[in-house]
Amino acid sequence: MKRSIRRAAILAGIVLFLGGAPRAQQLAQRPQAPPRGLAGNAAREIVLEGQVLRYTASATTPPLGAHVVLQTAGGAVDVPLGAASYLQANHFSLASGDVVRIAGVQSSTRQGSVFLARVIQKGGQALVLRTAQGAPLGLAGARASGAPKTQPQAGAR
Repeated sequence: MKRSIRRAAILAGIVLFLGGAPRAQQLAQRPQAPPRGLAGNAAREIVLEGQVLRYTASATTPPLGAHVVLQTAGGAVDVPLGAASYLQANHFSLASGDVVRIAGVQSSTRQGSVFLARVIQKGGQALVLRTAQGAPLGLAGARASGAPKTQPQAGAR
């Protein structure tokens, strides 16, 4: 009985190996799709600078999570920041009147245009909010990496 199961497993492995080779070649020859999220958008990245008008830890409209309304030279901009618990865990707080810089990209969604913040900077403290690929960071990501996400900054770059 065990012998027939072993033979079946070996035969299945051979079939998968031989059948998978042409598929791997097809995938390798397929043109690459443009990157999603923030990856490849370094040229599109912009920096918003301004004064915090309002900080909300839990927005009721999408995207959910913390939001900051920033008064910039071009007007007020609502910027989603992700989970408020992530900001708190990294000892990053915002209050009306704070002056901040936020780097990110403008993106279109079904609900309209949204600014995807990648890094927020206040004073000498900076916090990475998204990966280079655009994925929001959270407590699990911060713990898994073992490195703090906040960094003191020498000055504006």
